[in-house]
This record gives sequence, structure tokens and C-alpha cells, in this order.
Amino acid sequence: MLASLGYGVVDWLVDLWRVADGGPVYSPVFTRPDFFNGADFLSVSQSLALRNRLRDIAGNFAGWQESVPRDGRIRAGWFLDTWVPFAAFGGSTIVLFADCDPGPGGAVGQVISYVHDPDQISLVALDGEAYLDASLTWFRDQAEEFVPEPED
Repeated sequence: MLASLGYGVVDWLVDLWRVADGGPVYSPVFTRPDFFNGADFLSVSQSLALRNRLRDIAGNFAGWQESVPRDGRIRAGWFLDTWVPFAAFGGSTIVLFADCDPGPGGAVGQVISYVHDPDQISLVALDGEAYLDASLTWFRDQAEEFVPEPED
């Protein structure tokens, strides 16, 4: 399935999908450190479907400008084909991507986020390992926010 992209997906994400091809809906596996919203792990088929949806509507955002200047390590555009979604919150209100073709000074495999309303694209981590470590640390430090209270 991933071969249909026409470019190589970063190893850290391929390795994650080898271990588990996604997770249950509304069961956060990932987060953006410093934000209290978890994101569901997308399966390969969900990732490709979301990627296709975003690509289909990207033309509507030609000339779009962010309210806050984007980090130069992320290429310009509302959506690029080389961004591979791997986690999402609220359908596509927040999407985490592996960036397979970063801007100058960026790193292949850096993690970026798209947040809707207002639309903003941000650098989250320079590589998958750093992202996974930061996400896990945030979950551990904020466990009471993410783990449901036991019912009496």
C-alpha cells in the first residue's frame, strides 16, 4: 500500500505500522507535547484515505497564509503529498504527519502538526524517535488528564 505513494516512508513510521496497524478510535496513543488532546493512531489505510482527502481539498487553499509565520524547516503549502498522516484528533481537526520532504534545515521524518481553526502547521519534533519520547513523557506526566476515572 505504501508503495503507491511514490516515495519512501520514513523507517520509524513503517516500523510502527509493522507493530500495530493503527489503534482503536478515541483511544489516544499520541499527543502534541504541552497540549491536552491525544491523537488516535491511524492504520495505513486510514492514513492513505486521509491523505487523499486532504490532497483533494488542498486546491481550495491556494495562496493560503498562516496567521503566524511557519518554521522554515517545513515547506510552504496547506498540504503536501510528502506529508504522511499517522495520527489524528477529531477526524482531522488535528493531524500529525511524518514529513518526508522537509524545507531547508529540516530533517526527513520530522513530525509536524496541522491544527484547524485557525489553520496552523507547526514543527513538533525533528525526528520520530524524539517525538515518540516526548509524547510518551507528556502522557506519563499528565496521566490524570488522559486516563479515565474508574467508575464507582
